[in-house]
Amino acid sequence: MTHRTYSIGEASRLSGVSVRRLRFYSDQGLLPPAGRTESGYRVFTDSELVRLDLISCLRDAGLGLDAIREVLSKELSLTEALTLRLRALEAEIAAQRRIAAALRAALRSPELTEADLRRFWTMTKLSRDERLSVVEAYYERVSDGVNIDPKWMRQMIEDSVPELPEDPTPEQCDAWIELSGMLRDPEFAANMRNNAKDIWDDATFDPIAWKTEGDAILVKAEDAIARGLEPTSEAGQALAREWVEISARLTQRKPDPDFRTWLRAKYDYHDARAGRYWQLVAILRGQSPSSSPNREWEWMSTAMKHHLADAAPS
Repeated sequence: MTHRTYSIGEASRLSGVSVRRLRFYSDQGLLPPAGRTESGYRVFTDSELVRLDLISCLRDAGLGLDAIREVLSKELSLTEALTLRLRALEAEIAAQRRIAAALRAALRSPELTEADLRRFWTMTKLSRDERLSVVEAYYERVSDGVNIDPKWMRQMIEDSVPELPEDPTPEQCDAWIELSGMLRDPEFAANMRNNAKDIWDDATFDPIAWKTEGDAILVKAEDAIARGLEPTSEAGQALAREWVEISARLTQRKPDPDFRTWLRAKYDYHDARAGRYWQLVAILRGQSPSSSPNREWEWMSTAMKHHLADAAPS
């Protein structure tokens, strides 16, 4: 049985591949001709046209010449080659989506500058490890000179490190930009360090006990909010009194005027950005900002300030 033969021009018309591209594939060893005429012109058969279809498909899929050569020589299966290409393509798409998110965020700036664009670009391209290093650096500054339990600090870092998805929304992009700026702010770290120092330097401080008691108070605050009660209501003030008693017990002190003044100062000098931090982390995780306990803590803070009004420093 004889095979029909085609000149390079005929093969080009049948396949839709240019003559120049056919010569290139042939010279690269991807498409050896079935033979040559007496004049030295390349001759192709139906077998070469089938092979050319495969080459064209692999090129359209984004495979390089070396990978195509391995597929054609059976060194790499078609499944393996396409799997590798799919992974590379998915990574490329994710990178392009992050770039698009950075551009969207940048275009929302009323007066965009080159510095703003670089900032947006850098923030959205950071890997998780790089974002983790930002959080770690912040906690290192907060713990400088403070007797913070290393295990507790590591757990806080692991629990709070923001996860920026591969295809972040504009809101998530903005959240990371705001959060990273906050964590790099020396004043914010200094405020948190000062707030933590007299607590962690107290040998009686038990973080687990504080969390257990605090979580229980938040549940009660959540219930009060759900019932539409104000922090200054009778129920709010009763909850504030309860928290004063608990705080005194946990610090092994008496809820006397000196303690009330100390506690009021903690609320007065508390940096509101500490609560904002958890809202931003929630946004980065694809959750509502209200999913963090900030609403309950803010309600309690208002209740405590009202309850401790007589303890405010003069």
